[in-house]
Amino acid sequence: MTFTNKAAKEMQNRVMSHLKGSSNAIPWLGTFHSISVKFLRRHAEALEYKSNFTILDTDDQKKLIRNIVKAEDLDAKKFSPQLIMYHIDQWKNKGLLPKDVNLERSNSIIKSILKVYKIYQDKTKDLNAFDFGDLILFCVKLFEENKDIKEIYHNTFKYILVDEFQDTNFIQNKWLNLLVNHNQNICCVGDDDQSIYSWRGAEIKNFLTFDKIYKNCKVFKLEQNYRSTKNILETASTLISNNANRVGKKLWSSANQGELVKLNCYRTGKEEAQGISDIIENKIKKKVFFK
Repeated sequence: MTFTNKAAKEMQNRVMSHLKGSSNAIPWLGTFHSISVKFLRRHAEALEYKSNFTILDTDDQKKLIRNIVKAEDLDAKKFSPQLIMYHIDQWKNKGLLPKDVNLERSNSIIKSILKVYKIYQDKTKDLNAFDFGDLILFCVKLFEENKDIKEIYHNTFKYILVDEFQDTNFIQNKWLNLLVNHNQNICCVGDDDQSIYSWRGAEIKNFLTFDKIYKNCKVFKLEQNYRSTKNILETASTLISNNANRVGKKLWSSANQGELVKLNCYRTGKEEAQGISDIIENKIKKKVFFK
């Protein structure tokens, strides 16, 4: 399992370069979402869906939400599709369907968004459709409510490998825990210091508590860096050591010491791009000049 289609394709190519065959021979190598689609196609009826369900894209979601907002006579400026989709996605990342959301102390806006969420889920069910967030959430529901189906995959998957584990959110981690069989042959590769996606639901505690869930796990620290100079590694390591919640490691490199790290501050992304372009341009000019 990995997160992006690009990474999944790269993994497929690497595997197939050894197997000398077609990528169709490894159907269970892909992203969390693409593998979830396979589960749902096979077992849609167990969730009271049809196997020919459609997957809503962002434009489909926006259109459906606009229609619901209009039908409920809500202020379209206050309840934009982007705002509602954000909250729906956050709830789904936490494994919460509308009936599971508790809003005892929330304001009226969030309560109205929850009402839209409920109608939205009813509408997608009527359409025999899932959105992107549903794919993993409904797989979890499938495995939790159908032990016989879960057992099929416990017998099918003897080993599970997960790439970029630090980016998993609550529902993805639950999905994995349900798939792992009693042998607990799961290997997760990741770097807690590169966990930067908390804003979209990633939970670093999945990484930090892994050894508590899987008691007999072994930890291998890959500490040699092949890309950066020693000065870059020392600066980065000193900076990240201030983080309280991390496993910790000591990076090293056989590369040279390199130039001192420079700190450049920019006010906008455009200024940053221009600044980097200027640095590259100056280096090219110097190289041409000294030739």
